[in-house]
Amino acid sequence: MTWRRMDLRQRIGLVLGVSGFVAAGIAFSAAGLSPRAAWAGATVVLMATWWITEPVPLWATALVPVALYPLVGAAPLSEVVRQYFDPVNFLFLGGMWIAAAMEQWELHRRLALGIVARIGLSPRRIVLGFMIATGFISLWISNTAAALMMFPIGMAVLQKFSGRAAEEDPGLRRFGMALMLGIAYAASIAGIGSKIGTGTNLVFVKMSAKVLPAEVSFLEWFKIGMPAVVVALPLAWLYLVRVAARLPAAEFPGARQAFAEARQAQGPMKRGEKVALVAFLLAATGWVFRQDMDFGVFKIPGWSGFVPWTWAGVLGRPLTSLPAVLGDLLGPRGAESVVALLIGSALLVIPVGVRPLRMALSLRAAGGISWDLLILLGGGFAMAHGIQRSGLSDVLGGALRGLPHMGPFVALLLVCWVTIALSEVASNVATASILLPVLAVGAASFGLHPATLMFAATLSASFGFMLPAGTPPNAVVFSSGYISVVQMARSGFVIDIGGGVLIAAVSYFIVPLALGLPR
Repeated sequence: MTWRRMDLRQRIGLVLGVSGFVAAGIAFSAAGLSPRAAWAGATVVLMATWWITEPVPLWATALVPVALYPLVGAAPLSEVVRQYFDPVNFLFLGGMWIAAAMEQWELHRRLALGIVARIGLSPRRIVLGFMIATGFISLWISNTAAALMMFPIGMAVLQKFSGRAAEEDPGLRRFGMALMLGIAYAASIAGIGSKIGTGTNLVFVKMSAKVLPAEVSFLEWFKIGMPAVVVALPLAWLYLVRVAARLPAAEFPGARQAFAEARQAQGPMKRGEKVALVAFLLAATGWVFRQDMDFGVFKIPGWSGFVPWTWAGVLGRPLTSLPAVLGDLLGPRGAESVVALLIGSALLVIPVGVRPLRMALSLRAAGGISWDLLILLGGGFAMAHGIQRSGLSDVLGGALRGLPHMGPFVALLLVCWVTIALSEVASNVATASILLPVLAVGAASFGLHPATLMFAATLSASFGFMLPAGTPPNAVVFSSGYISVVQMARSGFVIDIGGGVLIAAVSYFIVPLALGLPR
């Protein structure tokens, strides 16, 4: 992006980032930090400033550690580059390929219309149906992709009803606002329900490796995330249809016919849809049932215990002798990533049509995924690695220990609201990448296990509903024209405040139980 094409915020951010880098490095050095820690901190200041003001693309800022960390001695180049190829990135890559196949064959449209038709066809129930459908999809793919999938379906529904009412009809406008906001809220809220639901979850998975004895499993994440989703989604729906928009409970005239026509137009399931559905079910089963599920009364054994071989045995050499990236992927941490990659890449070679030859996942669809999000994830991992490697994390931990004492729940609530406020102006993944390394070393100051405080920030980063730029789903639905900035800010403020309280409660009461942590 050239200087002339930048707006005022971006120009200020570009200059402030560079000057802040120099000033922070000098100030930290004068404060007694080692050169490595001082300039690692300066790099964090630069990245945080650019992530918030976006003078360059987010993915470009995510590559800053590659250039600066080796230069300032924070971490060797090989270690920095390795963070961009972590097994977590490959898990997300495989998941995005599966989602791309679902979108390519419009399986998401069939699922969404089926759910909405069964929930009910009054304005209130249509909004609920869309929120449930969006939430279910968002459990397994990124929030942005879920919103992009559901947005055109929602707009098609609104166009159906705009033919029966004037474009500026107040009832239609209220319905449009509630429907669009419902899609955005559901996409972001439900993303916290599963381990792979959104990029911020994967930031936690990677960064919590230093404070937890084992990686959080899909089941453990469900135990934490799903209670929050099950409470937040209905409350958000009730607020939208009873307070923000006040929609009628009576069924729309002609709604049943409109949905029946839309479903009939889809026809029977195509072969591509069936293959994409099977791939999704296989991946979900592989992720959820990889480890043993102990319910106390009975146990469901995980499939990994029945695999009679190891990658080291197949290759005839220890994994430590392999390149580091490949060794990590084939090691214990990479099991779920391998499942995602095998199923996702298999879609590229499974034919669903002969004349012309068509695969379950086209090369064009596979190449059209959010590569920039993968780089952004890697940049967050690299930034956190430099903070740890340079010794800056120890300095931050000491500084946090000097803060005034506050109760654990108050600390959780404060962290939730601060995280939500920051996510209003910065990328969710960037917000988590900035905060989690700091919270990991400062949690003891508040009488909390690091994972508890990190989980609170991770889940809160998916909120931020006041501004169109707060989350990508916000921006997607804002483009519909049915929502004003004032309406989004007013409704989003209520959801943000309530969401912070809910996440704090979940983190305080459920996280220690689910992960077996001391409270």
